[in-house]
This record gives sequence, C-alpha cells and structure tokens, in this order.
Amino acid sequence: MEMTPQELAELKGIFRTECDEHLGALNGLLMALEQDPGDAQTLNETFRRIHSVKGAARMVGFAGIEAVAHGLEALLAQVRDGARPLTKEVLALIFHGADAMTDLMNSGTGTGVAETSVRAMLLRIAEFDGGSIVVDVAPKNGASTNGKSAANGKPAANGKPAANGKPAANGKSKPARKNGKRAAVAQPNPVTAFAPLDKPSAQTEPAVAADARPVFRDDIAGDTVRVGADKIDRLIALRGELLRQFAADESDLEKLGAVASSVAAAMDALRAHLGPQAAAGATQLFDDLQRRRQELTDAAAQVKDRDLRRFSLLEDLRDRLADLRMLPAATVLQPLARIVRDVALLQEKQADLVISGGDVALDKVVLEAIKEPLIHLVRNAVAHGIELPEIRLLSGKPSKGTVRVSVSTGTSSATITVEDDGAGIDVEAVRRQVVERGFATTEEAAMFSSQKLTQYLFKPGFSTAQTADEISGRGVGLDVVADRVAQLRGSYLVESGSSSGTRFVLRVPVSLLTSSVLAVRAGATEVYLRQTDIHEAVHIKPEQVVNVEGRITVTVRDEIMPVIPLASIAGGPAQVFFGRDGVVPAIVITDGERKAAVVVDALAGLSEVIVKPMPRPLGRVAGVAGYAISLSGQPLCVLDGEVLVRNAHDRGAAGAIVHEKTNVKRRLLIADDSLTTRTLLRNIMISAGYEVETAIDGVDAWNKLAGASFDCIMSDLEMPNMSGWEFCERIKRDPRYSSMPVVLVTSLSKEDERRRGLELGADAYIVKGLFNETQLLETVERLVA
Repeated sequence: MEMTPQELAELKGIFRTECDEHLGALNGLLMALEQDPGDAQTLNETFRRIHSVKGAARMVGFAGIEAVAHGLEALLAQVRDGARPLTKEVLALIFHGADAMTDLMNSGTGTGVAETSVRAMLLRIAEFDGGSIVVDVAPKNGASTNGKSAANGKPAANGKPAANGKPAANGKSKPARKNGKRAAVAQPNPVTAFAPLDKPSAQTEPAVAADARPVFRDDIAGDTVRVGADKIDRLIALRGELLRQFAADESDLEKLGAVASSVAAAMDALRAHLGPQAAAGATQLFDDLQRRRQELTDAAAQVKDRDLRRFSLLEDLRDRLADLRMLPAATVLQPLARIVRDVALLQEKQADLVISGGDVALDKVVLEAIKEPLIHLVRNAVAHGIELPEIRLLSGKPSKGTVRVSVSTGTSSATITVEDDGAGIDVEAVRRQVVERGFATTEEAAMFSSQKLTQYLFKPGFSTAQTADEISGRGVGLDVVADRVAQLRGSYLVESGSSSGTRFVLRVPVSLLTSSVLAVRAGATEVYLRQTDIHEAVHIKPEQVVNVEGRITVTVRDEIMPVIPLASIAGGPAQVFFGRDGVVPAIVITDGERKAAVVVDALAGLSEVIVKPMPRPLGRVAGVAGYAISLSGQPLCVLDGEVLVRNAHDRGAAGAIVHEKTNVKRRLLIADDSLTTRTLLRNIMISAGYEVETAIDGVDAWNKLAGASFDCIMSDLEMPNMSGWEFCERIKRDPRYSSMPVVLVTSLSKEDERRRGLELGADAYIVKGLFNETQLLETVERLVA
C-alpha cells in the first residue's frame, strides 16, 4: 500500500512528535534510575519508551533509529530479567544511546544502519561488557565486496572486512548462511543480527557519507501550515466564551422586554382610567407611546433572530475548527502493511494486510494514541496468529494468511477491529503462564473460562512466547493496548476460537475535543454524565431496592449493584425517595465490568460539550472529571463515572429508602375499661392521623375485631369479662389475627408481668405511668409501617 508524499510527510511529522515525547521523557526516567536503580516501575517505563521508539521508527523506515533503540531495549531486557545489574556504566550507555537517537531525530537522519553515527552507536553497544550485547552493524544497502564489507561502508584495503577501519582479528568475518538465514560466525566477540536489519525491506537506504550535511525537516510544505492542536483548542474555547456572552445578552434582552411591557401596561391602565375625558394632548401621547412600544418589540425580535443566526454560525465555527484536528484513519493504517511484511519475512510466513475504513476521519490525538496499540496488534497477529505456510496448508487454509484492520464510526465513538485467520489464542498456554507467573493457583486457573484467561494477556510482562526476540516474548504489547484505550476512556474485547483466528475490537471516541454528555437533575443539583460512562437508563421499583445496614443496593437485570443518590454527591440527603408513582429514574454507569446506579429526579437531555479541567483553586475534585458550559451559559460539573463506581463498590453506598406517606388512614382498636384512658388514647391517635375504634373490655374488643379489620390493637390488662392477658393470647392463637400487632398499655410495671405479656405474643409493653405521647406514637408507627 503506497502513500502519497503528503501522507508520508504527515506520518513522519507525527513520528517526530511522538519520538520527541518519548526521548524527552527518557532523561527524567534515567536520572530517576540513577537515584534508585531498584525502581522496577521506572525501569519498565524506560523499557516501554524505548520499545515505542523502536516500533514507531520501523513504521516510517527510520532503520537506524530502530536499530539503536533495539540495542538499548536488549540491554534493558537483560536488566529487567535479572541477567545484568543496572550499573552506572549501563546507565551511561543508555544515556548515550538516547542522546544519539535525539541527535538523529533533530538532524533528520537515522534512516539507515550504514550511517556513521548509527554504526558507531551500534558498535558501542555490541562491544559493551565484552560483547555480550550483540548487534549487526553491516549495512543492508549492499555496500560489500564479494560478500566482505567494511564497517564504514567501503571495502577494506585487503579485501577483508574491518571494524572501525581496522582489519578483523582473524582476517575473515564473512557471514555464513544456513537455509536462507544468516548464521553467526565464530568470533571472539560474536555479532548476531537484530532483525529486520538483515531481512529484505520495502526500500533500501543508501550509505551516508561521513561528511554528509544534516537534513532538516520543513514543517511548512506548499500551502499547508502545521498548527498545534492546543491552538485550535484555544479558538474553540473562545467560541464557548462567546456563547456564554450571548446567553447573558439574551437574558438581559428578556428583562428589557419585560420592563417595556410593564411600562406599556401601566400606560394602558392610565389611558383606560382617564377614559374619554382625557385631553387631546394625552391621547396623542398615548398613541405615540403605543408606536414606540411596537418599535421596541420589533427591534427586540430582530435582535433575537440575529442571535439565533450568530449561534448557528458559532456552532458551524466549532465544527470547522474541530475538522482541523481530524485526519483519515489511513494515516496510521497504511504503514501497518510494512509491519505485516517485515514480520512475515522474518518468521518465514506469508501474510497480507487488508484495510477498510481508511477514509474514516478521527481526531488526530486519538489517532496518535491508537497508533502504538495497532502496531502491537498487527505484529501479534502475524507473530502469534498466522501459521507457517505448510501448517496452514495441512489445516486446509491458503498458504498466505490475512490480517484485516477495519474502522467504522457511530454517533460519538469509533470501532477499530484487528483480526486474523490464524490459529487463534492458545488458551491452555495462557492458563499455564497464569499459573507460572503466580496470578492464580493451578486449581483456580483450571476453573477460569476462556474469556477470563484472555484478560491476562493485557497484563504487563505477560507473554506466551517460548523465547524472546525482536518481535515478541518480552511482555510488551497488549498491556499498551489496554493502557491507551483506558486513557481514551474506550473499551476493548478479544474473541478467539480454535483455528478460527483472533479478533480484537477497540472502541474509542471519534474526537477528544467534545464529549457527548447527559444532563441529569436531582432537586436543585444539575450535572453532566459522560455518555461513555453510561450503560443504560432504567426505572427502579421499591421491590428492587434493599437496604442492608444502611447500604443501598438494587437489582437490575439480575445484577446487584450499589445505589448512588445524585443529591448526596452535592451534599444533600443520601436517600432513595419513592413517590406516588412508585418508581425512580436511575442511570446505570460502568467502570469495566462493575456497575452502579445513580438515582436522579429527571433527565435533561443529551448535548455535545467541551470538558475543561476544574479551575484553581479547586484543582482535582474526587469524582469530578471537569466542567462544561451549558447552552444557557451556566457551568456544570462533569462527573467521573469511573471514580463514582469505584467508590460505591469500595465504600458501599450509604443511604435510606423513603416512601411517600399515603392518605389512607390506619385503623386502631383501643380496649380499656377506663373511660378516661380510652378518651386520652383515642384523642392522641386521632391527632396523629389514625382512625380509632374503642372497646370497654376484652369481650367487647373481641366482638369488634371479628366484625372489622384493624392495623393495630392497644389493650389494657386488668379489664372485666376478659382480661388483656386472655385477649392477647386469643389474638395470637387465631391464624386470622396472629400477625396483627398488639400493644399492651397497663399500669402493671413488674418485670415478671412485662415478661408474661411478651411471652403471650405482645409486640410492645408500655407502662401507663412511664409512657409519653412521642414514645407511644413512635411505637405504633413502627409496628404498622
């Protein structure tokens, strides 16, 4: 797949920008390692930075930079694997290598391994510590004489290869080949090849003379001007400020119109009051004011129309500025063909790359973020997926494998698929590595499903390769995919079947400039939730919600998740309130596989906004991703769904469940032989909203209980005809009334009397001389709720 000169120039510009970032970060990382050589996290980050430079250099044909990066990577791999200590000498060599790559980038060189500065760095790496770090410094541009070449690209005077212009110790170093592959020649300090330096390439690099002048890049070509994304962002931010000003002007205009209307209404009232007796001058004044009123109304309408047109123009301006950040996906997809070719040649495989959706436009920042993950996925597809031609033929497949990369877009997200028709993921090999690396015991791993096992592929350092080479085996790859997709707040999944290939699906935003958000309200609180955090909107019923020791959970589609009342985030009450309709709206938000339900009062609609960081002195606020200006010009917080879900699961969602009180009155039966007590209790309960029936003794109460339904019974103990003891015992023995609450209200205060009442089944025992009205009401309310 050939690129136009413009596309190639754009790609190289992106490459230089990326390498500037990686190489700039290396200085700080290496200085940190000088202070603490045992810092594994910093060491891994250093390794990854150099690995990224190597992969990016390979994509754009900077073979010299690729070779230097690969040599440094091999050195760091020994340190990481414990084969070599991280000494000052090692750090000094890596510092020197980083400086060499920076110089190559700044001078526009580093495209070939025959360049003097590249060869010098490669030889320095190869000769380090007695030659245990080995590289190939032979140019691949054919600068040789009968298979013998000099390190400087010229034949040695004696026709035998030399290093640094000096004859080799043994006088010979002609590379031997076996089965089409270069084999290492026995030397005091053996030199082997770092592929793909010794493999065929899409283009060969001419040797660079020692006195060649540096080639500097030109950031301006033809009528194209390179503009930083931050400058575009600032212009779009200005659009937001203008929109806020328009909202303020519109509000002022409405106030002005209201004042004018009130003045006109006052004049109309005065005119009506004066009636026909108004003087001719007053009548003329009223008519003139009426004309002025109409002119003011017309002018206000024209201003509103112009504001609407200006608003539409501002929206168009935002979209056009956003388009400046958009590039076709082919910018990063086309160079992948070289990756497929090189890896296939290196492993003696056959593979083609098929691309679809290359014309789909994505944000430049998104493209730069997914470039490295795509390199790893495509490389893995060939290295781990595509089989050797003879094996494919035995499996009934064509000898040449296929790697497919496709891009498609939806409303706000893009789907990028990388799939191959290879052997698929060796699940059992993954299972063994999970055990060997200590992620799980043999028994635990045996229970893992294929889907769960494939998630371990995304862990740093995880690899199923038996040996490490320049393509695979060092555990750098899919963890980069996971990290980059997470940074973009996207998602990924992997599908694989035995002998049916592997399919990776990445979902990322189309643009990072704007975010699709949903405005939600709870009371006076209004905030935004990012659409990428939202799983679904649901209505929750009371039977779905459970309060366990103050922690609220809800079951949605057979999945239990914590509940977060939106009002509680803003400092309001942490409660789920069920009104008369018996349901509450909620938004289910996700963080990976975990979910939580945010209870709201209302949804205010979707919109596209620019999310800005919180201004000083607020800084970072837990659970808040930033803020955005609404169409009304008001700043609203944008909640961070990931943090909310994590906090809800880690700490639990505290709160209470509240139901709206109904207007249906509860019915009570009060049995007491004392008229005074009956009247007092009756008045207290009626004032509290209860409907009350009274009985003069136990027999009367039993008869009234049989003829009506009650929610609770209050009874004295010492009554004629049937005592309260007998009445209570009869109620609890009868299946029709056994669940009905019984409150014994008596003057008997001994402990054995209290115990007897409770043993008979009474739900509460209140002593007349000790009770107060509040206690009585709380007891009854608790029993009938």
